[in-house]
Amino acid sequence: MEVLNDKTEPPAKPEQPFRQPGPASASGLSRGKMILALMALLGIGLGLYFGLGGASKKEVAAVSDKAVLSVRLSPVTSRSMERKLLVNGTVWSWDHLSIGSEVGGLKVDKVLVDEGDQVREGQVLATLQSSILKAQLNREEARLLAAGAALSKSIQPNRPEDLTALRAAYAQTEASVAQEEAGLARARANHQEASENAKRYRWLVAQGAVSAQEADARETQAKVALADVSNYVERVKAAKFSSQQAHERLSMGLTGGRREDVDIARAQKMEIEAVIKQLRWQIEQTVVRAPCSGVIMKRHVHLGDIASNTKTMFEIVRDGRLELKAQVPEQDLSQVKPGQTVEMTDDFGGSFRGQVREISPQVDQDMRLGTVRIDITNPGSLKPGNFLRGEILVGKAQVLVVPTSCVIYKGNRPLVYLVEDGKVKMSYVDVGGREGKFVEIVSGLKLGDQVVERGGGFLKDGDPVRVLPAEPLQ
Repeated sequence: MEVLNDKTEPPAKPEQPFRQPGPASASGLSRGKMILALMALLGIGLGLYFGLGGASKKEVAAVSDKAVLSVRLSPVTSRSMERKLLVNGTVWSWDHLSIGSEVGGLKVDKVLVDEGDQVREGQVLATLQSSILKAQLNREEARLLAAGAALSKSIQPNRPEDLTALRAAYAQTEASVAQEEAGLARARANHQEASENAKRYRWLVAQGAVSAQEADARETQAKVALADVSNYVERVKAAKFSSQQAHERLSMGLTGGRREDVDIARAQKMEIEAVIKQLRWQIEQTVVRAPCSGVIMKRHVHLGDIASNTKTMFEIVRDGRLELKAQVPEQDLSQVKPGQTVEMTDDFGGSFRGQVREISPQVDQDMRLGTVRIDITNPGSLKPGNFLRGEILVGKAQVLVVPTSCVIYKGNRPLVYLVEDGKVKMSYVDVGGREGKFVEIVSGLKLGDQVVERGGGFLKDGDPVRVLPAEPLQ
């Protein structure tokens, strides 16, 4: 056997002798034409593939290059940024009042306000039917006239010893009036001093010099002093009334009358007067008024309801004041100060502003969270129970930042992509506040790191990339 190398030509096949086709080879010729036609079609198909399919090496390489994503990198830089502490919490009423009627058993005949209405102090909210009470008042006023006539008829000349006792009793009541008026003067002076202290502490809270708790304590002292004034006012009224009665008894004694009869008649008259006073008070209570200015948060009463002195008719927030009770991690509480601005949003696109009012002195032992109370300055349509997210502006600081386009989210976790040896490397980060086109990087990167700025949303860890020239940061 002959062995061929790379340069050896294979031996040529011996030529076949020419044969003249005869009638017997006609079918073979027909088959040959069919084969030639098929070969022609195949040639056309191959030509189209190689001519139009881009099968050249250059074009295949171009397609391969297009599979590599082009990215642009941005460096981690440092800049002064307003630090924002992210919080969330629930809206509560700052000063919540429940309003009802002091009179029970009467039908509601008018309801004049609804939820969300702004009301002023003294405004009528609802009325109750008062016809029954007014009829009772008319009857008692008639009885009072009869009792007054009976008292006048019972007056007769008194004995000298009775007059002496009457004069002594009157002098004692006059002394009691003087004593109670002196006490009232002292109470008013104490209230004046307590009110001035309360105003001064509210100003100090606004300046950040004292805590809200200290100011609240001074407010409480002022309220106690005011209650003491009210108490002495009533005591003075009672003393003057007793003195008036003693004077009337003395006058009747001087003009004559038996004490026993006069006392009975006077007692009857006083009893009727008390009933009349009670009825007039009840009639006043059939008109339900707002005890202060504010916003109606809830309405529990409807036309035709039977009022009860134990049932709440309206719930009002004084001056519409709402607050956000925000939960703050224990380690961040030291950054929060009274007076700091807070920007808040809800789940429906609403934006609100507020100020930190106070920081709770206690921390939840299980969750390690503290409570920050934030006054909402523009509550709008907010209601107690709404959920808000907030950013507490705690001051400027030098922080690490990257463009916001560098940070993407995977499973609600922020991450960035670095580039090493022509491939991307995924790195999770912790982000802070945002300012303009930049976002704070709390952890996960260092100054000078290069991160993918554009195209990161189409990448996965380990993908090859082509790095484009960097653009200058604006």
